[in-house]
Amino acid sequence: MGQAGFTEPTIEDRDPLQVACIRREVGMEEIPEFYDSAFPAIFSALGESGVDPSAPPMGIVYGQAGDTLDLAVAVPVAERFAGMGEVRGETLPAARTAILTVAGDYAQLPAAHDYLQSWVSERGLVPAGWVWEQYLTEPVPGGDPAENITRLGLGLQG
Repeated sequence: MGQAGFTEPTIEDRDPLQVACIRREVGMEEIPEFYDSAFPAIFSALGESGVDPSAPPMGIVYGQAGDTLDLAVAVPVAERFAGMGEVRGETLPAARTAILTVAGDYAQLPAAHDYLQSWVSERGLVPAGWVWEQYLTEPVPGGDPAENITRLGLGLQG
């Protein structure tokens, strides 16, 4: 492990990824409510469209975090999603991506992002302007947060 609860980062060449998502500019305090409302809407739109998820759900942040985030709550799909209501299709571009896996409570994610950013910077790599979190385990009400597994990806230029 690279740091307590984190794997040592790696770099992967990632193919483009199609997602069905709801994307908004949200304040930090609005993030949990946004996830809680967006995932049911996305899964409902996919179900009504007869489209199955192709991988675990994600959150994608575009640009730099400030008082607000440009955040897409997303579900990967095999082919471009045509959209339904506020759920639209987007493509996460192909890119070299720095990857880090985090085991444990979501409260560790800010430190994990900082660690990944530092790791990238120490190697002279340049971020491409987006980062994602993929939730490999589904939280269960009353479940143990230590059982959460989250994969982070930081897109890289070049």
